[in-house]
Amino acid sequence: MTATATIDVYKSLQDIMRLDQVDFNEQTKSEIEELFSYCMEGMETDSQKLLATLLIKALNKRICSEFIGENIYLNRYETSQIQLFNILIEKFPFVKYSQMITNQAIVDIISQHPDVTLIDIGIGQGTQIMNILEGVATMRHLKKLNIIGIEPYGDALQQAETNIMAYQERVPFDIEFTGICDSAENVNFESIGNLSGTVVVNASLALHHIQSDRNRRKTIASIRKINPAAFILIEPNVNHYEPDFYSRFVNCYNHFYSIFQVIDQIDIEQKDKNALKLFFGREIEDIIGKDEKDRYEKHEPATHWIEKLTEQQFSIKNECLVSPVSSAGSVKIQHHQEGFLGFTFDKETVLAVIYAN
Repeated sequence: MTATATIDVYKSLQDIMRLDQVDFNEQTKSEIEELFSYCMEGMETDSQKLLATLLIKALNKRICSEFIGENIYLNRYETSQIQLFNILIEKFPFVKYSQMITNQAIVDIISQHPDVTLIDIGIGQGTQIMNILEGVATMRHLKKLNIIGIEPYGDALQQAETNIMAYQERVPFDIEFTGICDSAENVNFESIGNLSGTVVVNASLALHHIQSDRNRRKTIASIRKINPAAFILIEPNVNHYEPDFYSRFVNCYNHFYSIFQVIDQIDIEQKDKNALKLFFGREIEDIIGKDEKDRYEKHEPATHWIEKLTEQQFSIKNECLVSPVSSAGSVKIQHHQEGFLGFTFDKETVLAVIYAN
């Protein structure tokens, strides 16, 4: 490999990811550093090269290269977290339309009942609930909206309560808020004392943070016991739960390569595109770089979630998910016969929305 040669980046990555820890000798390390250096040149406008640098950097715990470890290229693309968040919500089709579709499904349920309890798993600072409140703000039939936010980070949960309760003066119904500062797998949903009216459970990009399959099934079983009118999930449609490292790498590469290609098509500045890609670099670090016991981003395909739901006698209601568009740029949004609404770029279905009751 030479610095001026044209390199098949994906094949080179495949060769690296097939290696065992014992194979990372000085010669191998030198070749990996050379690939890293090659990808550094021009990565600003080449998604594959940028993705390769993130994958190699994530792998560096095994390689132990000072050259890779000391590289501070992440600082090249400084964009505020607020600006990145706004881009995700307003322009990134996977987030923009999955939230829009989910929110509308929840608004449709609220429009039919005078008393609704909305449980939001992973409520964060309450942004999605605020958008739902905008959608129901003029509903005079609604007497009470009881919001229960589940969130392991106390500061975010407090901010969510502040943001949500600020809407009380703007709506003709009562808003109640209960915060549960814990992870979803630790919550006994039956023991939540103030469930009233029609119950809806929302889990946007949340359940894959439950690390074990046992706890995922336990959480879904607990939710089943409160008999929600709807249980709506948004989840990445990829298998990062896969224990085999090389197979997980292939899944990771295909998933994020598709995401990066879509980012390239967004009408924003190049530095913001790269900053957004680096935002996903944190997930790549978790998927590729961490030991199994420490991994947090254990995504599963939609079909796995559907199997867990049907095991607990949930019915899948794909027809209740309605997209305002059939495509967003190069991303196709369509129902899949397996029971989910999928967001597909080329041949990779990147994201899924699932409606169960």
